[in-house]
Amino acid sequence: MFNKQKSLQVVKKEILTIENSSAIGYLISTVLKKDYTVTRVSSCNEALKQLQGKAEKDLIILDIPDSNSENYELLKHISTSSVLSNIRTVVISNSDDEQLKNKTVELGASLFLTKPFDPVFLSSRVKDLVEDVKANTSRKKRRIPFSLNIF
Repeated sequence: MFNKQKSLQVVKKEILTIENSSAIGYLISTVLKKDYTVTRVSSCNEALKQLQGKAEKDLIILDIPDSNSENYELLKHISTSSVLSNIRTVVISNSDDEQLKNKTVELGASLFLTKPFDPVFLSSRVKDLVEDVKANTSRKKRRIPFSLNIF
């Protein structure tokens, strides 16, 4: 008699980070890689290549320095795309401008954090957002207008 053991392969949720600072990108990746597959890119063009009209990512973390940034345009594209609009987005910014915060939330950002941010808090919120999508079969975005300055 043979003992057949099925190897259960856990498929990790996928997160795309768009961050031009290699230090912040490394921090985000390090904090999240235990529980998620994290793909780091530093530009919108690289992000668009990763997305290629597919909604395979479960969450996008996007650095938006200001409302004139091309990353802001990427957020607009994600939120208006019929294929990508169901992907949750977290915006991280150097700016604490209320107008920018409001614009990102209006475009569907699930969370807005101001740099510097608490990595443990980010990890906790990412888990909440990913689990909420899993529990919500319609995958509609639930907007969580939240801003946090730690330092």
